[in-house]
Amino acid sequence: MKTFKKQFFLLLCFVALVLVAACSDEMEDYRKFTEGGEINYTEKMDSIKVFTGRERLYLQGIVNADPKITSFRVYWNSKADSVVVPVTRTKPVDTLSVYIDDLEENIYNLEVRTYDDELNSSIPVNITAEVYGSRYQNTLYNRPVISNVLIGNDLTVSYSSMDLTTGVLGTEIQYTSSNTSEIEEFYVPIDSAMAFIEDFTSGSEYQYRTIFKPEPTSIDTFYTDYQGYIPEPKLTDPPYLLNSSYPFEILEGGSRWGTPVGWIHNEAALSHGGYGALDGELFDLESGWGEPDLINAKVYQTVILPAGTYAYSINIAETNYEGADNNLDKAYFTVAKGPQLPDVSEVETSSETLAYERVNKANGLNSLLTFTLEETTQLSIGVQTTNDGGAGRYLKINSFKLNQFSKAPYLENAVAPYKLSSSGSRWGTPENWIHNDAAMNHTDNGPQGAYDGNSAKWDLESGWGQPNIVNGKVYQVLFLEPGTYTYTVTIFATNYTGTRGTSDQAYFVVAEGETLPDVADVETAEETLVYDRVDSANDNTRILSFTISEPTKVAIGGETTNEEGVGRFLQVESFKLVKQ
Repeated sequence: MKTFKKQFFLLLCFVALVLVAACSDEMEDYRKFTEGGEINYTEKMDSIKVFTGRERLYLQGIVNADPKITSFRVYWNSKADSVVVPVTRTKPVDTLSVYIDDLEENIYNLEVRTYDDELNSSIPVNITAEVYGSRYQNTLYNRPVISNVLIGNDLTVSYSSMDLTTGVLGTEIQYTSSNTSEIEEFYVPIDSAMAFIEDFTSGSEYQYRTIFKPEPTSIDTFYTDYQGYIPEPKLTDPPYLLNSSYPFEILEGGSRWGTPVGWIHNEAALSHGGYGALDGELFDLESGWGEPDLINAKVYQTVILPAGTYAYSINIAETNYEGADNNLDKAYFTVAKGPQLPDVSEVETSSETLAYERVNKANGLNSLLTFTLEETTQLSIGVQTTNDGGAGRYLKINSFKLNQFSKAPYLENAVAPYKLSSSGSRWGTPENWIHNDAAMNHTDNGPQGAYDGNSAKWDLESGWGQPNIVNGKVYQVLFLEPGTYTYTVTIFATNYTGTRGTSDQAYFVVAEGETLPDVADVETAEETLVYDRVDSANDNTRILSFTISEPTKVAIGGETTNEEGVGRFLQVESFKLVKQ
């Protein structure tokens, strides 16, 4: 037992010596490591955020416990580059920040340390940030525009969608205001599919660019280059005026008076309990006989027309206005530039007025105003009245018409080779010509008519395996000024026999209106102005002359009916209309 205790005591002494030696070694290592003094760490920057930009970035963080901090440093490029920012502590919690400029476009690993006056530093804080530049800029593009619709001063721009991951924010438009003549700016956010501008100056150019931020918190905004665009006004299609003849369609009304569809009314014109301009289904501006006065009443439509010469015609049912014979009553048919008519008192002197006629029952029931536009123009066209206080006045109208005079050479696509709107392997249909169903007698990639690809000529042809043409009409509609005209047709080939045959009839015709008379009625119809019955025995150049004494809408072309099962053709080299 004594021997065991002695051995155990010796073992404990050995362990104690080992422990003492180990501690001595550690103290020596610590003295070496702390030579020159104790290590002091400053407080690290907390809540660090980095905001990207164009060839720069902005870094921000906070310190809240260490009053000894006098600066902080941001390192990048593996500490090859850095920036030092002095710090003056003023609050328990201070926000520290720095802009780092002149950085190349790249992704950066940043190291942030704080320091005190003795250059003791904090432990590092690492954060990654991306800097943007020309590479990102070169990927940007303007938001695609689907359409521009300009009606008067109202511009609607429709946009397509974009990839939102590009950082697109919206589009900026610069335009000239029609109200102030100054350059205005309009912003369209990316989630808006359309821009609506109500004061755009027609005929002017607008500039637009698209705005981006590569990241939502970026400190810099990127822009595409400006692009310019001149919107073309949306033209009003013929017949230009809506709801313009008896019976007029009623928008709303009472037991007698109503308001017509498609017309603009100022408040003064709505004199019959909030309704105006209709008596039943007849257009009527009326005062007296228990109805209120009409003072500066205006009823009109607004249109946008291309350059050209126009005729505004009105057929009056009845009126008791007396023109200049009674200066207390004034009624006008007016055409004026802009989105509304001038006041009644200014019709004859306004610079906006293009044409007017003062209504006078002594002048008959038909009025005609002609005017010329040098460029695409917004117009207001209608009627306006002011009656003598308490006087009974009426202006009842059957119809309004607006037509553009056709310009020389009048007929379009009127000489070989003819342009085709559709075609098959042989037969086709020429552009700009109106065809009734009977003229579309060839089934060749759909219905075709009035063109033969074999001869490359205008052609009304039946037989030889093709269906009959019975009352086939092919023509154009023109609106002509008064004068004498010559209609010349050069025939390429025909086998029609004129009056030598009875069952076959082919005519070149000019007739008043919007269509040709039926073949059977050409020679007797009131609307026929001139005709020539086709006969192969005659000269191939056919000349027809006619005179009109007033602006007239005419149909001009050719028409045929062939004998049952007989092969007939009428091939035309050219059509020509000339005013003498």
